[in-house]
Amino acid sequence: MMKNFVEAKIVKSWISDEKELAFIDVRETAQHTAGHPIFSISIPFSEFEINIEKLLPNKNIRMVLFDNNDGIAEITYELAKNLKYINIFILRNGVDGWKKSKFNLFDGINVPSKSFGELVEKKFNTPSITASQLFQKQKEKKDIIILDGRPFDEYNKMSIPGSVCCPNAEIPLRISELIKSSNTEIIINCAGRTRSIIGAQALINFGIKNKVYALENGTQGWFLANLKLDHGKIKFLDKTPKNEKINELRSKIVNLLENKVEIIDFNQAQKLINDKNITTYVFDVRTSSNQKNKLSKLRNVPGGQLVQATDKYIGVLKSHVIVFDDGDLVRAGMTALWLKKMNYHCYVVNESPKRMKNLNLEHDVNFRANPINLIKLENFKNLKDIPIFDIRNSFDYCKKRIKKSVWTNRLIIKKDMTHYHKSIILITDDLPKASLIISDLQEKDPNYMVQVYHWNETDVEHYLDYIDTTEVELDEKFIDFNFHTHLRHQGNKEHAKNYLKWETDLIKNMDEEERRFFR
Repeated sequence: MMKNFVEAKIVKSWISDEKELAFIDVRETAQHTAGHPIFSISIPFSEFEINIEKLLPNKNIRMVLFDNNDGIAEITYELAKNLKYINIFILRNGVDGWKKSKFNLFDGINVPSKSFGELVEKKFNTPSITASQLFQKQKEKKDIIILDGRPFDEYNKMSIPGSVCCPNAEIPLRISELIKSSNTEIIINCAGRTRSIIGAQALINFGIKNKVYALENGTQGWFLANLKLDHGKIKFLDKTPKNEKINELRSKIVNLLENKVEIIDFNQAQKLINDKNITTYVFDVRTSSNQKNKLSKLRNVPGGQLVQATDKYIGVLKSHVIVFDDGDLVRAGMTALWLKKMNYHCYVVNESPKRMKNLNLEHDVNFRANPINLIKLENFKNLKDIPIFDIRNSFDYCKKRIKKSVWTNRLIIKKDMTHYHKSIILITDDLPKASLIISDLQEKDPNYMVQVYHWNETDVEHYLDYIDTTEVELDEKFIDFNFHTHLRHQGNKEHAKNYLKWETDLIKNMDEEERRFFR
């Protein structure tokens, strides 16, 4: 069957043209994080059909797939066609083709957002403060506020002593509840650099009169300065300003948005969503949006995270992004202003979340998970000679697994199908992922017998004699793991230094065209 192969130079020119593009790395996570083109997103083959329709809602999108030149892009090409995508290309010679054209690869994750943060600091000269300087201010009992711009779970793990959690997009809305005087200094931190820089610069752009600083290198800078971090803290800034103050903030953001980002109503939002020639995403960017009251199909991604990990939520370059909040417009507005600089077409909706629930997202979702033959843990004693394969995250597998089980994933099984017995047991905590493997195996042989155990912690506690908890070391055979960052989270100073150097070096590794992509 004819495939549409395309040269690296052409794909590079597509990134800079006016039209939308999805540039997709179908290799597994470890391969992606070891080096990929800067504007590519990761949709590993092992979960391709599950994620592609979420990240690429428009079936007409121009899409380029790439692999390690090992035939996986050809397989995903067919999978994408079966899901009714019509404009698909394969990067000729995969990552090798990209390198041979003298284009750079970038390791790590969220590379566009991280690079963007570094460019913002450079362009605006965002003021920063070192960990030692901040510690000195604390010792001298200066009038300061330290806000941690990360989501609560990250703050709870480790934080700067005396800091309060206030995720980035919430800061301009809520900061007035903390400021004692115009002399109060505000310090914004995250774990590394990006959210500190973006959080601080957002406040400055918003026109706050107080002095604002980004904490240089965040919690990692603190730890590298041999200062002690807090753990398990629960201080969270969720005070909402009074209506009068909200109206004042609202008119401020409306002025900032003028001629930059369009404020639209419900009908205009619906019209954008209905337009088949463009890709449109809709996000609720509030942090405290009540999770019990999940907004139907509308994704809740707090604004700070949307800017920090854009490639995780938006699969199409130069696409259209509609954001909304409670109607204050501050959180949606600040998020939209950053995303616009990242080269998305952005809109802020001036409607209540209640009204937004009525949007019709009518995306054509063609993926259906296959039926699964589930078994219980107690059945294992009667299934002595059947091979057991565990397809959970390797990180979890390495901590705890069923005895005699072997870690694997869809890619490994696909490449090695001939060695598989006619009957296997899969261990999973993600049934759709298991269903993809079952489809692959049964396509090859309809009589293939796959039994699935759906991992359940309570169950596992009752059958401890079946469980192996000896720690297995993570190594390169675990191709689903992001080796790029994990050791710095375990207090490894060398890794923390290397990670921060990686962030500050991003701009150096970008070529002129890549830097110009941002507005």
